[in-house]
Amino acid sequence: MIPTTDEVTPPRRRSEKSRVAIIEATRALLLERGFDGLSIEAVAARAGVGKQTIYRWWPSRPALVADVLLEDADKILATMPHTDDVTADLASWAGTLASALTTKRGNAMLRILTAASLEHEDTAARLRAGFSRPLVDSVRDRLLADHIDADLASAAADALLGGVVYPVLSEGRNYSRQRAEGLARIIVASLHSQTG
Repeated sequence: MIPTTDEVTPPRRRSEKSRVAIIEATRALLLERGFDGLSIEAVAARAGVGKQTIYRWWPSRPALVADVLLEDADKILATMPHTDDVTADLASWAGTLASALTTKRGNAMLRILTAASLEHEDTAARLRAGFSRPLVDSVRDRLLADHIDADLASAAADALLGGVVYPVLSEGRNYSRQRAEGLARIIVASLHSQTG
């Protein structure tokens, strides 16, 4: 039977199998080629789907990359410990972050996240909300729980996150957990000297 113009065709739903294949293909190609070497054509070929399938669900290459990075963010977003020792908590958190960012996969993710953020503002906003902001908030909230002034806590959170991420971006996988832990101790000591 031929559908009449009065009949409405239901919207096509995402095939979970195709979605998973696209995400896995994108993840693998990002690790192999980086953001600049990734193309929708290559993802489609690796996933065994048509390019139109990808474009139907993701309007651009950065949007696809953002979804993959956000799906993997939990591998880098370490939970902030909450003990009676704020210095130990922040040092442990910073060390865990540095360790995650200096693995082969974590370092590649950080570089890809940086490149994808530069290419498309909507993608940058999504990545900030799903990746950068939770990291900063973890540090700030832990400092606020230790009764650090809100402005100082925000500045210290920026300093700690930037103090780990920047050297990892510039030095790569050579950045050590011990350096990150030492930086956290210096920042907390500085805060206590200003509030004590």
